Amino acid sequence: MSETLFDIFFRTAERLGEKGALVPKIDGVFTEISYAKCAETITDFAYGLHKLGVAKGDKVAILSENRPEWVFSDLAVFALGGVTVPIYSTLSAKQVEYILNDSHSKILVISQPECLDMVNKIFNNLKDLKRVITLFKPEEDVLQITHCYEDIIEEGKTLRSEKPELLQERRRELDGTDLATIVYTSGTTGKPKGAMLTHSNFISNIKMSLEVIKIKEDDILLSFLPICHVFERMAVYYMPLYVGCTIAYAENIQAVGDNMREVRPTIMMSVPRLYEKMYNLVQDSVAKGSFIKKLIFKWCLRAGKKHYVAKKKGKVSRSTKFKYSIAEKLVFCKLKERTGGRIRFFVSGGAPLTKEIGEFFAYAGITILEGYGLTETSPVIAANPLEDCRIGTVGKPIPGVEVKIAEDGEICTRGPHIMKGYYNNPVATKEVIDDDGWFHTGDIGFIDDDGYLTITDRKKNLIVTSGGKNIAPQMIENLMATSRYIDQIVMFGDLRQFPSALIVPSFENLEDYFKAENIPFSSRKELVDHPRTYQLIESEIKRLSVDLSNYEIIKKFIVLEHEFTQENDELTPTLKVKRNVVEKKYAKEIEKMYSV
Repeated sequence: MSETLFDIFFRTAERLGEKGALVPKIDGVFTEISYAKCAETITDFAYGLHKLGVAKGDKVAILSENRPEWVFSDLAVFALGGVTVPIYSTLSAKQVEYILNDSHSKILVISQPECLDMVNKIFNNLKDLKRVITLFKPEEDVLQITHCYEDIIEEGKTLRSEKPELLQERRRELDGTDLATIVYTSGTTGKPKGAMLTHSNFISNIKMSLEVIKIKEDDILLSFLPICHVFERMAVYYMPLYVGCTIAYAENIQAVGDNMREVRPTIMMSVPRLYEKMYNLVQDSVAKGSFIKKLIFKWCLRAGKKHYVAKKKGKVSRSTKFKYSIAEKLVFCKLKERTGGRIRFFVSGGAPLTKEIGEFFAYAGITILEGYGLTETSPVIAANPLEDCRIGTVGKPIPGVEVKIAEDGEICTRGPHIMKGYYNNPVATKEVIDDDGWFHTGDIGFIDDDGYLTITDRKKNLIVTSGGKNIAPQMIENLMATSRYIDQIVMFGDLRQFPSALIVPSFENLEDYFKAENIPFSSRKELVDHPRTYQLIESEIKRLSVDLSNYEIIKKFIVLEHEFTQENDELTPTLKVKRNVVEKKYAKEIEKMYSV
């Protein structure tokens, strides 16, 4: 019998006892919850869930933001052999209804009163839902099937005192090959599909990833991406608790900067958007500084680059080391202070990181280890090792994971990390997992002579111009987003003569530019409609396109008045643009660029 995620957590809890495991912010103060206390709460909740009728194979959905109760719910369900179904708190009622019905979830754990109101509105459409557990005390009895989390805990304590061996008996029936979770892909197209991941999928991925990404017991991680996302769930929940780290929870995504300085994490994992924001903040600060400040910054960056290159070659001269120490004191230490001052390394996943941003942080003495994976692969396929990180790549395949490049450039992978398939969807499963067990990722890339993998784009995102030229838009979009005046960008041009783009400017920097140039404006609309804005963005595109082929350069663009948001269904929960949604929504504007 192989171990489960519940087993590996309890083994850590027995070993570490009173060491801090989870650190939420309670009443304005980050407060530790020990491994022992977590284990006790999980056990009590598991007993309470058993009393509610949760048995092996039952589906329990979790609709909540990041908090300790997410972890307690997940592991308590595992203790009974149940299957958890994470649901993003940003999803619409219709999307929540679809996932609950498709997964046949019997119980739903929710964290906010608004979620209870939403469930109440769609309740008559939910075929299998029997119970709702609230992580708060409802002001009124909205649903007859509602139970309070704290009450379930108390009932669990009572049952545990009566039947102390019950949970142990249930655990003997479980195995690592059992289904652990159904993770619905947020997807940029079509209905979400439920990837079925087993305990063994995750545990193999944890062990293999740790051979490359060296997390230690005394590390502190700050969690802010949704735990619903498999990257956050494996890398900032399962893996740290397997090792015995401490996990702090950011209050929300807007507070991440402040929380970094409060928690002072040693490791952080994020999608590229965080690093882009940090990079742009530095660039903005320099741009607004004096001529002398700009000169000092450029000198420091050159010193940082020279030190980085020399260090990679294994030979750093005294002069190079001395110059870097000056750059560190003048510039780089301030950047490190913004992260809390203790970061050993960052990890980036979920989307490609622009090489320019990776190099900038590396020259400043901050390492970003870029990795690669998907929901269906539990998720890690490849990662950069700390001792030999290669910027611009996603590293080498981790031990135990096979990777090959198909004839059309698609990345395929095989190994113990591959999902069982899509829940209730054998047709979709057969489309991505072939008869030899290879999972077809849908990503395009290549492996260099040293075994490092580079991702160029999603297969379905590739633009083929009417002239037959192939363009990978994501890399170009990421490059353009390094401009301090471009916040979001989406490229188009499939079967067209040239590529075009919809661009959301950085309104804060655009406003500063207009003020510095003494150009009056009274609204965002006036800003985006002003000819100077178009000229400014055009010059930025030209500046950043020097290394692109002529057919890759954006020839026309439209500046938008509003950002792409999750609320408007234009972004996934991990902040990727839903191209099909944006293309459909702005069809007239896109067509106009090709008709003029």
